[in-house]
Amino acid sequence: MLEQSIDFFILFVQDHRVLGYVVLFLAMVAEGEMFLIVAGILARLKALDLGDVLWVSFAGVMVGDIFWYWLGMFTARSRKFLFLMRAAERTVLILLPRFRENPFNSIFLSKFIYGANHAALVLSGIVRVKFQLFIKAELIASFAWVAIFSVVGFMFGHAALAVTHRAAQFALIALIFVIGFILIQRSTSKYYGQKELEESSDSHPQR
Repeated sequence: MLEQSIDFFILFVQDHRVLGYVVLFLAMVAEGEMFLIVAGILARLKALDLGDVLWVSFAGVMVGDIFWYWLGMFTARSRKFLFLMRAAERTVLILLPRFRENPFNSIFLSKFIYGANHAALVLSGIVRVKFQLFIKAELIASFAWVAIFSVVGFMFGHAALAVTHRAAQFALIALIFVIGFILIQRSTSKYYGQKELEESSDSHPQR
């Protein structure tokens, strides 16, 4: 199968589009950079519709964001899953030390910092960030996030397609692109978190 033309794979995905959109939606609810990039690649191949990829992804992201916010509220109210509360606070303290001072900017930035998003969503519920502010930040961030990662996937697909039309080679090139992008994102996020922590420590010196 992998030695065949990529057209075979495209037809297979097209025949199972509904299932593909369901998987994409669920992936966005949980965690989805890689899935969204792959969906963008499939949109470039016309195996999926780009417009459908955008709205399904956006809907899944928003449902997931509200779920994690609610989980944070439930955790704070019930005092259950305290490990989740501690983990969220620890992660946000490292990556977004100004969260309590400026929750809007922190919630927005968390969407693009690897490892910070779910922690920021849960902590937003724990500390009872106003839901209106939370939704506003998430609407803007999610729209930008979905658009950026979809375009990244679309461009990766275009680049891979320019090299080969064989399924195995295309899959390998696309995989290299995706892994490379994720590694760059992780490295950038780690650097940003360290820099933010240093600046926060400098602005709040120990007495």
